[in-house]
Amino acid sequence: MSRFFFASALLATGAVAAVPAPASAAIRSFRSPTGNLGCMFYSDPDVEPQVRCEWKGGNDRAVVVDETRKAKRIKITDTVLDSKAKVLKYGKRTKFGRLTCTSRTSGITCKSAKSGHGFVVSVEKQQVF
Repeated sequence: MSRFFFASALLATGAVAAVPAPASAAIRSFRSPTGNLGCMFYSDPDVEPQVRCEWKGGNDRAVVVDETRKAKRIKITDTVLDSKAKVLKYGKRTKFGRLTCTSRTSGITCKSAKSGHGFVVSVEKQQVF
């Protein structure tokens, strides 16, 4: 993935502006075993840890949650689908700050331990809570 990252697309506001990821940014991508779902954790000194996931055939849509606010559906102009991202095997989870994502055959669930908010995403269904 290039050093350019549409950081503001991850913001809960849904605003989109291309900006280079700061040198101190933390970025980590992962994908489902099928490759139909792609997700990225992101944080920098100005943006609290958050995770965004999208799905093949999503028509420029994604879901995002940070550590404190409710998850949202957003419109995107970039992608976090990355065929070279690490595979999160079914039944496994990964953490980033207070965010945890779990891969299941039914999709990926990401949740904030701090707020309790999150989302469940699959190609067929996306639910925010």
